[in-house]
Amino acid sequence: MRIAMVSEHASPLAQLGEVDAGGQNVHVCALSRELAARGEQVTVHTRRDDPSLPARVELAPGVEVHHVDAGPARRLPKDELLPFMPRFAEQLQRSWRTQPPAVVHAHFWMSGSAALAAAQPLRTPVVQTFHALGVVKHRFQGNHDSSPPERIRIERDVARRVSRIVATCTDELFELVRFGAERSKLTVIPCGVDVGHFRPDGPCEPTRRDVHRLLCLGRLVERKGIGNVISALRELPDCELVVAGGPGVTELDEDTDAQRLRALAVEYGVSDRVHLHGRVERVELPALLRSAAAVVCVPWYEPFGMVPLEAMACGVPVVASAVGGMADTVLDGVTGVHVPPRDPEVLAGALRALLDEPARRVEYGRRGVERARRLYGWGRVAGLTQEVYSDVLARSRSARGRPAALGRRAGSEHLSALAQMLESLRSEVEHLERWGAELGRALADGARLLVVGNGGSAAQAQHLTAELVGRFETDRQPLSAICLHGDTSSLTAITNDYGPEHAFARQVRAHARAGDFLLALSTSGKSQNVIAAVHAARELGLATLALTGPAPNELADVCEDAVAIAASSAATVQEGHLVALHLVCGAVDRELALARGRLEARA
Repeated sequence: MRIAMVSEHASPLAQLGEVDAGGQNVHVCALSRELAARGEQVTVHTRRDDPSLPARVELAPGVEVHHVDAGPARRLPKDELLPFMPRFAEQLQRSWRTQPPAVVHAHFWMSGSAALAAAQPLRTPVVQTFHALGVVKHRFQGNHDSSPPERIRIERDVARRVSRIVATCTDELFELVRFGAERSKLTVIPCGVDVGHFRPDGPCEPTRRDVHRLLCLGRLVERKGIGNVISALRELPDCELVVAGGPGVTELDEDTDAQRLRALAVEYGVSDRVHLHGRVERVELPALLRSAAAVVCVPWYEPFGMVPLEAMACGVPVVASAVGGMADTVLDGVTGVHVPPRDPEVLAGALRALLDEPARRVEYGRRGVERARRLYGWGRVAGLTQEVYSDVLARSRSARGRPAALGRRAGSEHLSALAQMLESLRSEVEHLERWGAELGRALADGARLLVVGNGGSAAQAQHLTAELVGRFETDRQPLSAICLHGDTSSLTAITNDYGPEHAFARQVRAHARAGDFLLALSTSGKSQNVIAAVHAARELGLATLALTGPAPNELADVCEDAVAIAASSAATVQEGHLVALHLVCGAVDRELALARGRLEARA
């Protein structure tokens, strides 16, 4: 598939940490590389900001960067680029008439406007990722918002006209719904992290033994909240603050944001403990992250926030303001701590408590690595994005009035989505087999498995319990497994007397025993009666497992362990759940066979 990425100001070739270079650059670069690794052909169209740049540059095998001539060939603040977007759109359309893409994926609002102007005459579907919304920026910056006055109107128009909108977090999804976007157009796919580069093992930048290192990483602009961290440092005399980002270290003296932060450090009497490193090369970031006792990310608002993911992938606990994407990525009390933005006093108290508990920091780091690898690897993000492209293309063909072709291709699209899902599921095979081995040992010792789900997931739950009470591949002892929707008399009585949200939770309280397990199934991860059952199980000390659709989602978050199937349609998720359950059943059989073999060997 030929994919056109449009990112008017955020080039994947740009130096990170400068004023308009940050998470969007990383996102476009990493997503394009991963899509190409999966066999797609990707062209990233970005505005030329240097006359010496060649028209086209290979970023990676299968990925080309196209520098589009639109406006002066020099760096300009992104808020000054709107007048050049008609020219940008003209150049896009000229390129696409020669090499038509199957789908266009626009990043940021101006890219969306230009992409629609270029793509609609060619009847090419456009997928939009906003990365940031003008209505949110204006809410937090007010009169300091430098966006063009037309921004919010244009964003609404883009949201109305594109084929699909990919939100990067649930907070953005809610903003888009309030904004007037059609709910049926919205899909949440998070930004990702390179879990091969950001790892807990590896070299660590040297630190002083007598202080805790706190790290802020990113741009130095005021809304990133670094000034609040400097203020909090007054209450943390055994800490130093390293700030990495902005221009190169030799240019910091001339940078107004660096000057502001240094003045704050002097004002608060902590200048000897605040160290501005300037821009840090990507290759050096993991060692710097691993050197920190905690990574502090407390922006006033943040559309997504990639630094917490990089820290989690390196096994470092995160203290983050509970805004934007960080409300999804950082789990309060699990991988880090949430604090309110712009509150140095609360921030200082949260950091003090965390620094005084080394075991808690280690546990947060361990859970952070697990969460980053399970939910936010770029391979998973790219697979979910491919699902969106496939769905958009199928709907586009349908809209063109080609039902016969659609009938033939819909089956092909379904099989393609299924193949992509199965390929992504390969990374979870070992995970699922560990579940099966653990269940096999526990159930053979007398524990019980309770399984819960609604609709198609209820059918999957019943399928699993039948395999365990009966047999899967080999004959073995029957195992205790109860499907909680199977007793329809109890189910309807509880629903009638206590309400549908208690339909499963009350049965958990009736049937559960110490040492039992609960497995929860939901394609959306949002089923409230299933989530209530998990809460009841955890109160009783059961081990809780979940099979869900794309994460992050509430069910995966409340369970102790989860496998999230990377697919955009509920049907494909359910097919993935069936495969996952069979892998679990196979592992159960193997574990019991091994146990029998050990007993026979002793005899």
